[in-house]
Amino acid sequence: MKNELKKRDCDIKIKLTPSGTQYLHFEMDVCGDHLEFLPASTVGVQFGAVVSALYTLFHEKDDGHEEWSAREYLSDEEHIIHATVTKVSWDNEGTDIDIILSRKCEVDIDYENDLTEIEIKSYDDLLKKYTVKTRDLCYAVAKACTEVLKEYGFYGYRYSTEYDYFDIHQLLYIKSFALLNFEARELTPVNENEFAMGTSFEKEMELLLFDM
Repeated sequence: MKNELKKRDCDIKIKLTPSGTQYLHFEMDVCGDHLEFLPASTVGVQFGAVVSALYTLFHEKDDGHEEWSAREYLSDEEHIIHATVTKVSWDNEGTDIDIILSRKCEVDIDYENDLTEIEIKSYDDLLKKYTVKTRDLCYAVAKACTEVLKEYGFYGYRYSTEYDYFDIHQLLYIKSFALLNFEARELTPVNENEFAMGTSFEKEMELLLFDM
């Protein structure tokens, strides 16, 4: 899929503001709601965990290698898997917050219309539940990461959140999904070793730097 890299309107908005201490101010506008979180780094990765959770919903279909990432499957009595589920857990200023992402398992992904369900819970109490286009969620996440990285840089962002980070290959995949352009992920042989494959560093950097 090689659509032109192009900005578009997206109904989901995310803004990340590092505090300079152990907190990250995370704002999200979705389905008419404005949500604010203040995850602390004292219990683990902050927004980087959202990037990983979103990526983990797909990597079995689009990555050639398995990753050891936390995920669950919803199956029926005949053990047919219907959904993949990932979860982010935060200490939000003393309150436990779980953000649970789930999507149907499909043999082929319909990138335009694929849906993701978002549940936000606190101590098992359901606070909010949304069903959104996966492409829009990917766009909002990728846009927020791109903007904060362009303002703070990789190390500056990590330093200013004590110490959140994004896995670059995961962010690139999410951005590819959002823009429906997977050129940066095309694997080609690099040498005589048939098992070693390479991607275009230039295409990856072009995608990483693209403003959304």
